[in-house]
Amino acid sequence: MRFNKVVKISGLAAAGMLALSACGPAASSPTPGGSESSSSSSSSASPSASSSSSASAASSEGTSSGSYKVASWALPISDAGDKLGSMKGDSFSVDIFQVATDVASKDSMFVDKETKENLLKKGAPIVYVNYVVTNTSSADIPLSHSLVTPNAKYTDWKYLGGMPSDSSSDGFKKHGLTSSGIKLKEKDPFVLKPGESFNIAENFAYTAGKETEIKATMTPQDAAGDLDHDKKEEAETTVTLK
Repeated sequence: MRFNKVVKISGLAAAGMLALSACGPAASSPTPGGSESSSSSSSSASPSASSSSSASAASSEGTSSGSYKVASWALPISDAGDKLGSMKGDSFSVDIFQVATDVASKDSMFVDKETKENLLKKGAPIVYVNYVVTNTSSADIPLSHSLVTPNAKYTDWKYLGGMPSDSSSDGFKKHGLTSSGIKLKEKDPFVLKPGESFNIAENFAYTAGKETEIKATMTPQDAAGDLDHDKKEEAETTVTLK
């Protein structure tokens, strides 16, 4: 069997590349039930004026943003773009929105070890996906700075680990999104009360019509301030990008 391998350009990320080295074609798409669910056949979503206005309209003190009640520590919620679907864990749900497409501002740190081709070159198309997380339980959920960890991967992605992204904060600001979800100077634990929401976005290489597996992991914080892995929850789904 021929193996494709990936190596990070940066020496600092050498350990991380162990997870990204290819081990052949990915398995078939997972059982639907996570991030993006239903899909439509429209062309790629582009940023609109409603993107930034929706984000700025939300109050910072736990008031409503559209159909969402924003946690007091969370940045404003944007529900701009095309809703791709939803996924649910035991105590939380995630609504997924394809917000905008753009281009990568620089080369990624990942290259294919055999072809030496960068997996996300400067100028390559990328897509911004926003996740709105809601506490659907009747109990408070104390969270660390990691909040919820989303991970999107095309179902035919042949490398282990997630896909490279553009880490520049400018793109998130441009499209009215946040990659952290938390207001400045807020301290953990970030208590997500029943019915409250926050949002967090990511970007990755974009191909219209691609079937995409999305997984979200939520690990609460315990009383000592450590991650309570015994209470870790996951939600996942498979969707198709517009």
